[in-house]
Amino acid sequence: MEKLVIKPLKHSELANFLDDKAKDIIKYFIIKSLFSQPETKAGQGDLPIQIPKEHIEQWFTQALNVKPVGAGSYPVDIYNDREHWGADIKMLNIKVDKTGTVKNSESGEASLGQNFADAGINLDVLFSSKNYEEIKDKWVKLYKKKYGDLKKDYPSIKKVFYFFILRPGVQNIGADFYFAGAVLNLKNLKSVNVDTARTTKNSVFLNNFISSDYGNTKIYKAKKRLELRIRPKKWIDNNKAIKITTSFNPLKVDLRKENVNEKYLQEQIKKMKKIKLNFEI
Repeated sequence: MEKLVIKPLKHSELANFLDDKAKDIIKYFIIKSLFSQPETKAGQGDLPIQIPKEHIEQWFTQALNVKPVGAGSYPVDIYNDREHWGADIKMLNIKVDKTGTVKNSESGEASLGQNFADAGINLDVLFSSKNYEEIKDKWVKLYKKKYGDLKKDYPSIKKVFYFFILRPGVQNIGADFYFAGAVLNLKNLKSVNVDTARTTKNSVFLNNFISSDYGNTKIYKAKKRLELRIRPKKWIDNNKAIKITTSFNPLKVDLRKENVNEKYLQEQIKKMKKIKLNFEI
């Protein structure tokens, strides 16, 4: 049996975080975010849906009635002082086809830790000498310290989660989102080892951080960071994500040919009010 650091949450476990009020608040924020995406012209390629990470953190702060904590590289973004858990919020781009179906490919990357001192010192030299075990040891130690320091700030913390909002990489018909999550088991850091088959001169891939069915982790030389990519289709197919369907349909328009005034703005707001969102729970 694999001893993994990152364990995906089941659909039922995810649903426990979302009462009706939380779902209404997240729906509200998604509609506001979709409204802010710029229109494209006819014949122009679709643009990625852009939502700042700080905004996603605020979605959960409001929706789950928790405290915003930390900044920058702090281990968690929110803390629930009633149930004594913290969560790091991450938004990942996922690839979809023209019908909105999620492709069987990896997501964009999420940083699990970046360091230009300590583990980052002499990283280029260690890669050049192919000292991959030492690289792994340094970053595992850094990761362990990161959450050890969190325990000092919040002695009563019981669990740490990753919460993911999976967004379509382009403004597509439907523009469906997904909510997924994982719980961390830091005791299993001792089981992490180098995936020698995948490791290259630029990246050290790791085994036992996350099941290879659900994603991978690597230490990336150029950015001096530990990165996570997930396989969203696997999460969805195995009932480890909640789909948030939307009726959003981006229109192609040349705004120079429109009378973009107050009336035009109000007409667009009316259209946004008609967007339907649903959590498939």
